[in-house]
Amino acid sequence: MRMTYYLMQFSGMKALGDAIGFGSGFLFASVFGIRLYNTRKLVPSDLFSALSLGALGVFYDAYLQDKV
Repeated sequence: MRMTYYLMQFSGMKALGDAIGFGSGFLFASVFGIRLYNTRKLVPSDLFSALSLGALGVFYDAYLQDKV
């Protein structure tokens, strides 16, 4: 995520930073969502899936702001 933030700071690399951030957020949300579904244990999968969904929302919002 740190690399994504660094890429998003430069105007020529914002799209790449948004794509990497969105992809990693989606990957982590999917992995922890599957783990939560399979184990039915709330800790630690629920915390990490919530954080991943939050990051996914942030990167999606950044992508939408760059398009405007």
